[in-house]
Amino acid sequence: MEPECRRHGLPEHDRALLRKWDESMQSQSARRDFSRLLKKIILFEQASDDFRHSLCDAVVPVEYARGATVFKQGQAGEWMCILLSGRLEKTIVRNPSSPAIVIGEIAPGGICGDAGLLGVMELRSHSCRCSEDSSLLMLSRTDFFTLVDMTGGLDEYPLLKHLEKMQNLIGDTDAFLNLPFFAKFERDFVKHICEYLEPRLYYPGMAVMKEGEMGFEMFIVHAGKVEVLKGSKPVAELGGGVVLGDVAVFGSDKRRTATVKCLEPTMIYVLNGDVVHQTLELYPQTKKIHDHDYIARLLRFELEKVADEVENLENFYGKCHPMPLEDVRKSGGLRARPGCQVAGFPRSGRQLTKFHNPDLFSFSLVECTKGPNGLPGSARAEKQVSSIT
Repeated sequence: MEPECRRHGLPEHDRALLRKWDESMQSQSARRDFSRLLKKIILFEQASDDFRHSLCDAVVPVEYARGATVFKQGQAGEWMCILLSGRLEKTIVRNPSSPAIVIGEIAPGGICGDAGLLGVMELRSHSCRCSEDSSLLMLSRTDFFTLVDMTGGLDEYPLLKHLEKMQNLIGDTDAFLNLPFFAKFERDFVKHICEYLEPRLYYPGMAVMKEGEMGFEMFIVHAGKVEVLKGSKPVAELGGGVVLGDVAVFGSDKRRTATVKCLEPTMIYVLNGDVVHQTLELYPQTKKIHDHDYIARLLRFELEKVADEVENLENFYGKCHPMPLEDVRKSGGLRARPGCQVAGFPRSGRQLTKFHNPDLFSFSLVECTKGPNGLPGSARAEKQVSSIT
């Protein structure tokens, strides 16, 4: 691809640096090394070998000093960057009167601005600046899709077929008004928080949140599919319209209770917890509804945890299975054999104790005798009291 063609849609760059890059890419070993780097980047992982091998002819190298801004939040942009060296910082301004908040870092081999390149977002959802002197490769949307067409089209690039569904989804406020999570709230409240939504594009295998980590953001799956895992066990697959992470955001325990990973390209809107709290104070009626709904969901969640704990204990210690009364009569009841040691009994004395017996669910009054050296001795059943439930 000619150098003149590669300047379309890109910011200012050094032509001498571009010529130097092209000269270095004349070496086949350098092209192979660059192709191997691209295979580790999730956006290019599924691309054909021809595409990755040819991409070095479509990118434009740039260098930024520490503190320089690569692009700003709210700017139009249809190009992306691949970081070769240095480090980038992603920041977002949620309120014009508040300072920028760091939402992530990009290390060598990472990418930024890909949502603009793919046509998913026309405006930058965050700012990107250099926290160190950095070298990057820029790629425009026009050159990217020209190269896709030249190397087999979308049939050779399955990921792009999924990403086509993501286009023109940004800014659809009506879709949020109709979500079950927001439908019960005042429409003005929903429109208010929509101004603070941060869209993020996730690729298959990327983690939205991890179990045990602290959580200060909630996530709204706008399009795509995610998988919920407890430990390493999948427990659910969820699609567009679900809200994730709100338990950690609104609860006193900020730890995430599950891991969420993307199964396919997924568009997720991120909402900062502090923004939601501040906005709820402006809408008392919505706050009342939200608080009631949150407590109900938290109670369900806690009951599920208790049920899981009971199940784990029963799997370990065994479970009592009540018998029909007629079978109890035939069994002759529960008897403790003379001289047997009964775990958990006092060293001596009398105690109403629950036996675990696969044949009978009952309570028995047991007299324990002290054995040698003060150890538990024998137990004798004095009286049996059946309890069939």
